[in-house]
Amino acid sequence: MNINEIKSKLAKLLRLSKSSNANEAAVAIQKFETLCVQHGVAKQDITADFDPELDVIIETSFGKTYKKRDIAIYRLIAAVAKYYNGVLMIDNDRLDGKQLKIIASKSNQIQIELYSEYLIDEMERLSKQAKKENKHTPRSFRANFRKGFASAIDRRLIELKKVQESQIPNWYQETSQSLDNQPALVVVEHNRREQKAALSFMLEKYPDIRRSTSHYKAGTGHNEGKNAAQGVGLRKQTEGVTSPTRALTGS
Repeated sequence: MNINEIKSKLAKLLRLSKSSNANEAAVAIQKFETLCVQHGVAKQDITADFDPELDVIIETSFGKTYKKRDIAIYRLIAAVAKYYNGVLMIDNDRLDGKQLKIIASKSNQIQIELYSEYLIDEMERLSKQAKKENKHTPRSFRANFRKGFASAIDRRLIELKKVQESQIPNWYQETSQSLDNQPALVVVEHNRREQKAALSFMLEKYPDIRRSTSHYKAGTGHNEGKNAAQGVGLRKQTEGVTSPTRALTGS
């Protein structure tokens, strides 16, 4: 069975667990918990109305078009997309500017959009505040601050995901006597599979796409931006939003 078939079966068992027949409900919940452990699926990730279409890879446009290249914005959104097993693509063929496109599973698109908007707002707010507090700095101070901020957030999300992928979930400990790292490996495998699917989607639709790399000199303001990013909460900003591994937690 593929992951969608597994989740569909688990959703059906979850619905049966609400049965008025006590015996049927008990058997269903026992089977549900057994299959969760067997396939490394977090119980909290399954709902009775699970829709397999949410795992389909789609492409959406993000925000406005940009007249000029904005390295900080690009890196920030790319970092969030990567955290949620997606990829960021820049469409340079539009006449009105550069359009950012996010390629990820349907279920992860909203998370990427919400967290990107939150982090962009924080970056702009903190960079403006820092510029006001450092009036006698070069004109490039704020641009450098933003690049430093995006760089630090990128690194924090990479480290956060590594930690989450290495942890044995509480739900597994509660339903299994064995505490090996199998669930963690399943999570890693799931994330890699989603990442591969998003990349394959992009390469199939845009076979001539070229990888973009950004090189810049870390000028005055860069370190201030990196330091400011360390104080930004990576907690979920909207209740009920979860990541491929679990909800974003503060670090």
